[in-house]
Amino acid sequence: MCDTMATTNVSTGSLLFAKNSDRDPGEPQFIQYCDASEGLDSPTHPEHRKSYDLVQYPQLQKAAASLPNPLKALVSRPSWMWGAEMGINEAGVAIGNEAVFATSKPEKDGLLGMDILRLTLHNASTAQQAVQIIAGLLETFGQGGNGSYSGKLTYSNSFLITDATSAWVVESAARKWVAKKVEGTATISNAYTIGTAYEDADDHTKSSHPDFARSHASSLYRWFTKGDIRQQTTTRLVQDGDGSWQTMRDILCHTQGSAGVLDHTMRSICMDATGFVKSRTAASMIVEYHNGVPLAWFTGSPLPIYSPFLPFAVGPEAWDIAPHADLRFGYRFAQERTELTNLILASPVKAKQKIGALAREIETGCRAMVESSWRQGASAQLAQDCTTALAEEQTYRIQVQEILVEFGAESKSLYEKPDSFYRCG
Repeated sequence: MCDTMATTNVSTGSLLFAKNSDRDPGEPQFIQYCDASEGLDSPTHPEHRKSYDLVQYPQLQKAAASLPNPLKALVSRPSWMWGAEMGINEAGVAIGNEAVFATSKPEKDGLLGMDILRLTLHNASTAQQAVQIIAGLLETFGQGGNGSYSGKLTYSNSFLITDATSAWVVESAARKWVAKKVEGTATISNAYTIGTAYEDADDHTKSSHPDFARSHASSLYRWFTKGDIRQQTTTRLVQDGDGSWQTMRDILCHTQGSAGVLDHTMRSICMDATGFVKSRTAASMIVEYHNGVPLAWFTGSPLPIYSPFLPFAVGPEAWDIAPHADLRFGYRFAQERTELTNLILASPVKAKQKIGALAREIETGCRAMVESSWRQGASAQLAQDCTTALAEEQTYRIQVQEILVEFGAESKSLYEKPDSFYRCG
């Protein structure tokens, strides 16, 4: 389950994009700077699921062969697939997807929504072009397959897409789709939102022009996912805010509980659902634009209420110097942060509160490191500043360990030195 949103900063007029990716609590999701060729000749994903490797991956290879794939991308990627939950490319196009549940069945050999997302990032120079690429992939290859790390979950997809000047929402059901341009703000969750007001659609939908949501949405899954409730929450919070980076961060950290005692239902934006459906915010992302220059922020770890957002440059220099250009580094980073999150969740209320406050302090320091070079459009310096800021995550990790020990943790892992492969700053 996920939540994605876009809005305009009231003070600057610039667009912002944000997403929480909610996945299986045991699934690592790692950050990676990549080009399209990575992992297409043979799988590079560090974990494997038989159904994906045997069915979806060959279909992905066919789809990739039909596209030129000229663009590099910075993505947040589940550990067992080529595709991504969210990301931004070197042209400044950002995309996040959502599972939506239609009355029509997904195709067994269709593309996963995450593979559609990453393929689009490697090919779209604008948000509007991304709409057409997604539409083409849906109509040509269909969508489907098992999108779950454990168990089985099949679904259609919706997408929220931004560039520096525009935003679009695409919602789909099997090979049918509609697209709507965003005016002001937009939020999507695990429920259909587009009725009869849309700018573009597949040919069948264009000719009949139905209410798309009413025609395709499964009311049963809407009840299970609480997607409509979360979408109403994010819409209210976005509209009540000023469209700043801090507003988007606070929305992604929003819980019906508190930092000390999390809500465990499907109603919270920062999710840690432990009921019949288990789902946790595995990773979070914010993109802000200044004079067309994007700056991405990723947690690279679960539950943003406890995890700092770290800055990532999207200029050409970043691919040469960023540690997350190495897949092994990104995967190990995600594993360590997932393990640390489990220790945080097992800690007392006061420890959790202290760690949440620490995460916000680390973010403030990181912003001070990158603000000047980003606003000046100094691409090379920004890439260096973001890499330096990443070292603050290790500071955060050390201080979290100290807090956990202060409140009685005795896990041996707290006293181990950071992985020798950890190199940043």
